[in-house]
Amino acid sequence: MESSSPGSTRGWRVGIDTGGTFTDIVAVRDGEIRIGKVPSTPPAFERGVLDAIGYVGLELGDIGELHHGTTATTNAVITRTGAQTGLVTTRGFRDVLELRRHNRGELYDILWDPPQPLAPRRRRLEVSERIDYAGQVLEALDEDDLRAALARLKESNVESVAVCFLNAYQNPTHEQKAREVIAAVWPEAYVSISSDLLREPQEFERTSTTVMNAYLGPILSGYVERLSTQLTAGGYPGQLKIMHSGGGLLPAESCTRVPARTVTSGPAAGVMAAEGISESIDVPGIISLDMGGTSADIAVVRSGRARLVEEYEPEPGLPIRFPTIDLLTIGAGGGSIAWVDAAGLPHVGPQSAGAMPGPACYARGGNQATVTDANLFLGRLAPETKLGGGLTLDLALANAAIERFAHEARLEREESALGIIDIANSNMARAIRVMTVERGLDPRQFALLAFGGAGPMHACELADRLAIREVIVPSAPGVTSALGTLYVDVVHDRARSHIVPIVRLDPEEVERAFRELERDVNAALSADHFPAQETRIERSVDLRYIGQIKTLNLPVANQPFDTDSVTRVCADFLVEYEQRYHYATGEIPLELSVIRVRGRGLHTRPNLAAPPTGSQPKVVGTREVTFRSDRVTAEIYRRDDFTRDTSLAGPLIVEQDDSTTVVPRGWHVSVDTLGDLRLTKE
Repeated sequence: MESSSPGSTRGWRVGIDTGGTFTDIVAVRDGEIRIGKVPSTPPAFERGVLDAIGYVGLELGDIGELHHGTTATTNAVITRTGAQTGLVTTRGFRDVLELRRHNRGELYDILWDPPQPLAPRRRRLEVSERIDYAGQVLEALDEDDLRAALARLKESNVESVAVCFLNAYQNPTHEQKAREVIAAVWPEAYVSISSDLLREPQEFERTSTTVMNAYLGPILSGYVERLSTQLTAGGYPGQLKIMHSGGGLLPAESCTRVPARTVTSGPAAGVMAAEGISESIDVPGIISLDMGGTSADIAVVRSGRARLVEEYEPEPGLPIRFPTIDLLTIGAGGGSIAWVDAAGLPHVGPQSAGAMPGPACYARGGNQATVTDANLFLGRLAPETKLGGGLTLDLALANAAIERFAHEARLEREESALGIIDIANSNMARAIRVMTVERGLDPRQFALLAFGGAGPMHACELADRLAIREVIVPSAPGVTSALGTLYVDVVHDRARSHIVPIVRLDPEEVERAFRELERDVNAALSADHFPAQETRIERSVDLRYIGQIKTLNLPVANQPFDTDSVTRVCADFLVEYEQRYHYATGEIPLELSVIRVRGRGLHTRPNLAAPPTGSQPKVVGTREVTFRSDRVTAEIYRRDDFTRDTSLAGPLIVEQDDSTTVVPRGWHVSVDTLGDLRLTKE
């Protein structure tokens, strides 16, 4: 009999990922799997979630567990449509957000303008209070000052208030008192205080994170409330869990308190799927490429784990300091628009046609050429291809869009379409080099895991550019991010600043801090109804050279922290630092910066049926397909017909309901034990 704990369920386990163009769903129960794609429904994304559940034929009462990757906060940051936010801070520190760090977002652009702060200066107000670096109160909080500041913010139609006082990470009493005052005089305001979010130094990053959290709070709270209400009304008996940027799940109610943690919710789910696939088929090195309708998300998985970073910037100059899956997002998707600049040079993206109106071939009113239009024009997609929600493709509209672009670019139509594909692939190859070559990794030593609706169409040509000799296409590539949410555990992170040179480090003091953080994490997991046997604790520390600001996060064994632990983690720092920055020295002293604990509430992984054995798949048709090197007659296969015994050589095209895989000449296709396509360079 299955356990009734959060890690297992008798009903359907459902993962839903809401993207800018499509909402994807994977439902799993007893080895059975149902998948689907429906158009996203901005700004009411909750409607797309319910549409997806209905599309795969499920009633809400049949679902035992619902995991959700959302773009509600992502879109709010990109489009600057978050809540009207005010900042209350220590007198003299009003302009921390404006001063920021003095590094440019575009290294070689001396005219680069940093993004405007999410809380403009007129909504950044100061109050009298002061706590020193050690947490001692130098000046009590002036509550009259605070009430006057709140009155001014209220008059400015502010919806959300961020409170970030100097050195509150050492002593949060003033921030906690400020929250009490706000609750008393302004109960409808969303309140975010820095000491709840980030018990670490670095004033700018702490303030930026707190303001971002306040900016997104009403957005995510409103979305979660609407979605939860409709789920409950429809009979869903469970708890909605939302994917966060650190590669874990949180109950929806907890997520509304830390909405800044969900800015890369959807992309992180895809990386979690890559982790699960890496472990299942024993491929130690994977480059994850999630190419959807709007963007491409790239990450690296080594030894079954993706790298975590301490902060993420949705825009240069807007840091969010939470543990985050290390990934890079660029504007390269099926809906990326081709355009010509003032100098007559062609570009693709980052602008996207999105879900509405979408590419020209969607026949929804779009008329600009996109990557999807180019793929259709070149024969890589078939006009009869059915997209999510029953959308069909109109070849005539795609041809017209390509012709308009060709005229503007002064090129032939075929050259224009090939150029659109080349530019999109070049942009993705450049991003992969940033994630590998610039970090001391050789992409040739990795397999490329391509998913998303558009990823498998571009994977082989992209691999050729990087001299990668193996491509993996999951069994349901178009909905792999949704599947990834089912590979994810509930994850709570806790951190504490502890700045001390290694030569003066007291291991017993560090061990006491670890235990206190673990008690906090275990309490959070217990509140989520995870028994002790279904939890796991992971420890890590942030180290740096003395005098530096940036740190490296390094895991430490979950055992008593002693002098041997110090020696090991210092050696690990030198190895990681040299790999990351191509140089390391043992002559500069090190210091500890932050102590971290991550607690996992373990979920059961999806149980997917193995592919059958049998004869070679049959050819269901042929189609003229244009590549840069030649024009070929490619055989067409259905993915459903593939078995463990499949062995085919390109050129060919593999079609399935959620994606299309393009296999050029010189590539060979087989099937592994999970049902993944394994494409190898001959």
